[in-house]
Amino acid sequence: MILSTMLQRVAAASLSKTNDLEPASSPDTGTELPPGCPAPQFYTEEHLYLPPGIDRHAGGAPSIVGDLLEAPGTEARAELVRGMLHTLDFDWLGYGAVAYMRGRWWPLSFFTAYANPEWTKRYFAQNYCGVDLRQQGVPASSLPLAWDVAQLEALAAQAPEDPSGLRRRFLDDLHASDIRSGLLFRLASPTHVNQHTVISLLSRKPGREWISDSVIGQGLILGLSVHEYVSRHTRMVGAPGTGRIEISATQQDILQHLLQGRSDKEIANRLDLSSHTVDYHMRQLRRRFAARNRVQLVNAVQQGDSDFGMLGEI
Repeated sequence: MILSTMLQRVAAASLSKTNDLEPASSPDTGTELPPGCPAPQFYTEEHLYLPPGIDRHAGGAPSIVGDLLEAPGTEARAELVRGMLHTLDFDWLGYGAVAYMRGRWWPLSFFTAYANPEWTKRYFAQNYCGVDLRQQGVPASSLPLAWDVAQLEALAAQAPEDPSGLRRRFLDDLHASDIRSGLLFRLASPTHVNQHTVISLLSRKPGREWISDSVIGQGLILGLSVHEYVSRHTRMVGAPGTGRIEISATQQDILQHLLQGRSDKEIANRLDLSSHTVDYHMRQLRRRFAARNRVQLVNAVQQGDSDFGMLGEI
């Protein structure tokens, strides 16, 4: 599965269904990005599906992952996550992909299923990513950051002047969205050196003293379980009419290994395919992505030059 790339090119899923927020074009994943802070592509449970035959009881995975996979539908899954959040005194969970370039974080995608809809709308409509004091406080080691609004107010008072008033509006909108504290952590992408998954648990509860080591540990397990479910067990359904490139499940698996730098022979061994079969699918992929060689194919996928969905086996 190559969901980290797919998320950047997922068909525009309007938040107007739930949050009244218009989707934006996804930013280029190369070194050149447009000025400002572009909104990510939004997606929900409706854009995900579980491939047939998936191992719903993978060894070593937390039981939460199995519960998410066994849930009978999107509503049941959402209720499950909300129940676990409330047990820990959190109210919402945000999950998105970001890229770090030019000394700042740029949003790429955002999963809206368990998020605070009002805060999501305000955050991306107002381009708060550039003044998000929480993002600046997350250490490079990806250790979790427990924060509260009072702490952010103190950091804002020490920060350079903000003539635009955007930082003040960021803090005001946290209050307006009934958010008082939370836990934030990042996970590095295994295929993109400058990209991370950001997981944010938000709470109405003031202060951060209540976010103990035990709460942090359980919050990490919940966040990582959602990450496991979304990034490893599900696949993206392309929206109709977007001109996406259609590829098979086998070709998606081949692309995943290709992005990890494996040779055709290694891919064949790992997927238990013949060299002839891998060569055939590689030729099909180069044709569909208009690439003349492996390097161009990798670049086309990583840069999100084309949308693609999944077909049945070819």
